[in-house]
Amino acid sequence: MLQHLIRELDFDAILEIIAAHAQTELGRFLIFGGLDFLNREAVRERCALIREYSRLIEEGDRLSFRGLDECRPLLETEEMIPAEAPALLSLLSLARRVAAVRKRLLKAPSELEQLRDFGERLPEMSNLVRWAAPKLGRDGQIPDEASPELAAARRKILRVRGRILQSLEGIRRSHGSALTDAPPTLRRDRYCLPVKASSRSRVPGLLLDHSSSGATSFIEPFESVELNNELAAALASEREAIRKILNEIAGVFEKLREELLEAIDLLGLLDALQAAVVFGERVRGRLIEPVEDAELILLEARHPLLDERLAELRAAIRSHKTGEASTPDTRKAVPLDFRMPDESRSLIISGPNAGGKTVVLKTIGVMVLMALHGIPLPVAEGSSVPFFDHFWCHVGDEQDVSADLSTFSGAMKATAEMLEEAGPRSLILYDELGSGTDPLEGAALGVAMLEELSRRGALGVVTTHLSAIAMNASAAPRMANAAMEYDEQHHRPTYKLRMGRPGRSRGLEIAESVGIRSSIVKRARDLLGGEHLELDRALKRLEEIEARTLEEKEAALSERVRMESERLRLRQSRQELETELQALPEKLKQEQEKLRKTARKRLDRALEELDEATREQRHLGKRTRRRLREEALKDPGFMASSEKPADTAELKEDTPVRIISLGREGILRRLQGHQAQVLVGNTRLWIPRSDLEALSSSKGRQPTKARVEVESGEGGEAELKLLGLDSTEARERLERFLDHADVSGLRLVRIVHGHGTGTLRRMVQDCLKEHPAVSSFSHPPRNRGGTGATEATLRD
Repeated sequence: MLQHLIRELDFDAILEIIAAHAQTELGRFLIFGGLDFLNREAVRERCALIREYSRLIEEGDRLSFRGLDECRPLLETEEMIPAEAPALLSLLSLARRVAAVRKRLLKAPSELEQLRDFGERLPEMSNLVRWAAPKLGRDGQIPDEASPELAAARRKILRVRGRILQSLEGIRRSHGSALTDAPPTLRRDRYCLPVKASSRSRVPGLLLDHSSSGATSFIEPFESVELNNELAAALASEREAIRKILNEIAGVFEKLREELLEAIDLLGLLDALQAAVVFGERVRGRLIEPVEDAELILLEARHPLLDERLAELRAAIRSHKTGEASTPDTRKAVPLDFRMPDESRSLIISGPNAGGKTVVLKTIGVMVLMALHGIPLPVAEGSSVPFFDHFWCHVGDEQDVSADLSTFSGAMKATAEMLEEAGPRSLILYDELGSGTDPLEGAALGVAMLEELSRRGALGVVTTHLSAIAMNASAAPRMANAAMEYDEQHHRPTYKLRMGRPGRSRGLEIAESVGIRSSIVKRARDLLGGEHLELDRALKRLEEIEARTLEEKEAALSERVRMESERLRLRQSRQELETELQALPEKLKQEQEKLRKTARKRLDRALEELDEATREQRHLGKRTRRRLREEALKDPGFMASSEKPADTAELKEDTPVRIISLGREGILRRLQGHQAQVLVGNTRLWIPRSDLEALSSSKGRQPTKARVEVESGEGGEAELKLLGLDSTEARERLERFLDHADVSGLRLVRIVHGHGTGTLRRMVQDCLKEHPAVSSFSHPPRNRGGTGATEATLRD
């Protein structure tokens, strides 16, 4: 039965595609070896192995099985393993492969039980590899470290060779004119000198060879004979040491012959499993494990011989078989959606020639066979395949000339065999039911066969061109119709399966489209009679109604999807807004607290600097004071939602106020434009009027005492002498002097700068212009210094 199904469904071509992913001949052989797909336990075991292997290579790289093909002949022969470096190198590579695969399988997760069991069954080869690898290089050469004898022989070879070359070089120098320009060379494995043939007698020695032209003689000088003999002995010792090493390695592999053969069998099986998994990855397949009494459902199923994702691989396989270049078929396959209608056991597919009926039949059969072989299916999620006790397929010609069977006779003979075994767990695929004989008799036989299959409960899918069979199925119990869709506008099949109605064969239309004269087609229509034409017109109207219904359904579905998407979008937007509104108060509170902390830190830094200046009894210049004021009063960039803007109209000088951004209280000393000077403790701060809030005297608290106290002192100097100072130092002293005079309450100060070049005088004037405490300045009368001094009046 298996070979019949493989032939009918072209399953061997699919197995070729899967085998192309294997690395070894054994793996490819096992893929074609088949599986008893009616044995449920065997199928479940194969599916479990495929599932575990998929998990294994998901978590790491694919396994390598290279080298198995070269080793198998060495181990299967009855002869001893040859003590030759190439053969032993292949066996060593096999041992490395076995060790690597065993290690990988034993490290697999505990739930991969079967693969871990494979790892336990593989022989331990790590010790063998560690022992043999130093004795046999990867290039097939035997390293010096392989044995002490080999190392000693090679050391002696080097020494003797050096002495020979040294001896020949001395002879070469003493007989220079008799020798050619060529260096010492080897002839018959002995070192010699190239001597001109005309001067041969000048170099005593043994004649080993002549050049092809006869112009050069190769002489082994008598002085080098013993050295060459010594070298030959050393080389013989080397060969003997190598022979012993190779024999030793070959002996070890000989003892492990059976274990290595078993390992090759396991690795071949793993290679076959990996090929199936890699095939599944290539077609984005799913492992559909058959289940008892499951429904046969195939969603977006693609026949591997039509799947465009395998086009290049199919072309490469054809080229390999024919030896000629093959162009990939780039056409895209139409995926099949198949599900037996409710309460139906037989499906009758009808429709035009070349419309895809046979492809549907083969796709169903191939998908079921692949599932029963544990091969991932190129289908979508939601597909399922049941177990079957009997699987029968008839596709193509059953003619057998040697058995004296016509096409129809062969088909009936195969059908008779099928009916003897068909039962509730049978899958029957029958192409062109009722063909090959008189249409009336063929239709009658087809209907009777379908009734018998339905009575037995078998699952059947058949194709036919006979309207009588299709129309009978419309009224028969447990039977249903399906049609291959046809594009009326472009007059070509779409290869899509439509359930629920029979299809039109369109034989006359196809005949006319390919060139049959219209008069002949018209006469054929006349001969068909009114009943057939009426049936054809009814089917056509049914197709049109179905097409419109399907179009309206798709439009309604599209609109429904759009509305559902819009509804979900609006719901999501509403949820996001509600979430944002709920989080807004807390977020605002956090931001307010963050900004308050930032403002307090700025003020604390300014006050700390003022504290430090007070402790050091130094006065702060104008620039420093301006910087401290700007840093402390930087706009924090917010206004608390719980705090209303201050009513600046209520602000009056010498009244208590609160600084909103800093949370501190003080006394308003001066209003100037949009700015206000506030005394916090002993510190004066310039604050934006909008950041102040008036406090009533009754509820006002005592202003918070600042940590810095600036004392001007009673004895503040009214005069500053800058004579002898450079401009920079003089400016710093002047700014400190003015700050000190301002906080001391002085009204008039005098700065002595002298005449000189006028640099200090200009600097003093510039500084007085910029200082906020200076109201006006001028030179005093000549008797008080004239232009050598400047008197400044400070603001009250």
